[in-house]
Amino acid sequence: MHYIDLLSIQTPRHLRQGLEHRTRFDCGAFEINIFETFRSSTKVQIQYDGLSISGMIRGHKVVHTHPGETFLFEPGTSLILPEGKTVYADFPEADAQRPVQCATILIASEKLAQQLRTLDLLYPLEQGHWQIDFEQLHFNNDSGLVRAFNELLQLTQAVQQQETLNDLLLKSFLVRIIQAQKADRTERMFLQTNNQLFNVKKYIKENLSEPITMEQLTAIGNCSQRTLFRFFETYCQRTPGAYIAHERMALARNLLLQPNNNITEVAYRCGFSSVSYFTKQFKQYNQCTPKEFMNRFSV
Repeated sequence: MHYIDLLSIQTPRHLRQGLEHRTRFDCGAFEINIFETFRSSTKVQIQYDGLSISGMIRGHKVVHTHPGETFLFEPGTSLILPEGKTVYADFPEADAQRPVQCATILIASEKLAQQLRTLDLLYPLEQGHWQIDFEQLHFNNDSGLVRAFNELLQLTQAVQQQETLNDLLLKSFLVRIIQAQKADRTERMFLQTNNQLFNVKKYIKENLSEPITMEQLTAIGNCSQRTLFRFFETYCQRTPGAYIAHERMALARNLLLQPNNNITEVAYRCGFSSVSYFTKQFKQYNQCTPKEFMNRFSV
């Protein structure tokens, strides 16, 4: 998966006793909202005026759409809700030490239609039109979508909004959403007919604390090393080794955010036998040491 950059908690400490806090940033044709939930709850109604595109930053929630359909909304995934669509969410583990943090981009329906018409005029497709798939509410992020999401979130630090820049960033973001939905559909269709990649990814996720070799992965996937590399580069945009490193760093970030964990314990749980090597790798991926990361992002 591809993860949006972590944000520091926006909610002032004296307000963290409530169920949820919303920080809003007006960007002209759209707005950015940072939602932070500090208390476990169930069946919280979610509905917006206009289109909402949400990316989970930390924690998770269980989303219920209609009877019998639920999914886990977690970091590395995005959630789209068209105007008027209602879903319900459970926050099973949220508390003051483990808040759920989500970034939501809100776009009025007429603004969305205008943006898509402009994309059709400027960048016409060979077939069809630029459009978001409202049947595909929940999907995995890809690297392009994460870059576009991070660029929008940087606007929350801007002293003054620039209309032209905001417009260009929004168009780029919508294109990335449409491309990420397409990539997610392609991977899901592949996994439905070929469980080799699914089995390998599942094995990696369940064994991040242990050494993982290419021989083990080719045996799990029942394929050659060349085929294994092709699967990962096509559907994960990474080599198997880079994918393992990425998942270990994602696990490390999550563990470092949890109370009562220390750096040594996190290093070993992420498959590193040396704390110094873990620190070196972590800094390479996150541009800060584990200690600096904890000081900046822990609640």
